[in-house]
Amino acid sequence: MTLVVHIGTHKTGTTAIQRFAAAHRDELRAQGLWYPSYVDIGIPEHYGHHHFAHAVAGEARGQFAVEDAPRFMDFVRAGQAPGQTVLLSAEPIYRHRLGKTGDYWSRRRAYIRKLKETIGTDDVTILAVVRRQDDFARSLYQEYIKVNKYVGDFRSFLAKSARQFDYDQQLRAFADEFQRVSVLVYEDLKQTGLVETFFRNLGINSPTPVEAVGANPSLPIELVEYKRLLNATNLDPKQLKQVGKKLVRYAERRSVGGPDPVDWLPASEMAAFVGSYDESNERLRRAFASDHPAPLFPPVDNGKAACQYGGMTAERFAELTRKISI
Repeated sequence: MTLVVHIGTHKTGTTAIQRFAAAHRDELRAQGLWYPSYVDIGIPEHYGHHHFAHAVAGEARGQFAVEDAPRFMDFVRAGQAPGQTVLLSAEPIYRHRLGKTGDYWSRRRAYIRKLKETIGTDDVTILAVVRRQDDFARSLYQEYIKVNKYVGDFRSFLAKSARQFDYDQQLRAFADEFQRVSVLVYEDLKQTGLVETFFRNLGINSPTPVEAVGANPSLPIELVEYKRLLNATNLDPKQLKQVGKKLVRYAERRSVGGPDPVDWLPASEMAAFVGSYDESNERLRRAFASDHPAPLFPPVDNGKAACQYGGMTAERFAELTRKISI
């Protein structure tokens, strides 16, 4: 069985890719790419294969039980047609660890071994889309704040999530278990049409326009800070989830395009953060994307550096509360 496992990373267009694939399963399969559905094993549809990724980690989500992961893969192996490629896509694969105790890398590698065991075939390509670390960190941080009750500041988040930014070490852990690892660069995909170019790399011509495909929008810094402050209150997770949805709608109404005029860190500190991964990124390029010219990512444009965000006053918090109608 030829299988491509798209593991994200997070915040690299994964939602748009998954929603497109789910909406056009028949058209993609006619071109030789099968994006299997949970429906075929009696479980409600989801646009991505997140529940499968969680189940491999021993976490049941929704109606997808832990024991459904091997059952789903049994169905996939039995249903693949000769010459067909199967695509699974789930960015939680990039972050999951197995168990609750032990050091990070032993648990991370245990999850990857469990994934390989559950997949049950050797003809696998691990496909990762990576993004320059500063933009990845900004986007991932706002997602943590938006959908969880996380209250840490940006510097704390960088320290907490440092291993996620080391793409080379993460993907070498996959390479130790799987035959092939392939890397695409988010910034490259964005230049040529993210969804179209992603599928073109799998040998597929987009069967339909993709402008209407849903995505997972990011919030501007001010709204991220607003949600972070609310996360520290006694609002319950359900209430906070509704706040997150309202913030997305508010951001869409107020959107004027372009980058944030402020950033979480001074420009020099953010540039140093990016530079700390230069050697790791070059090792990654040589190992898994050798046809990509160096450097792997576009350089930081210090000429367009934003000012550091100074935080939110009580008056601005109250004003936003009125405007967002929470």
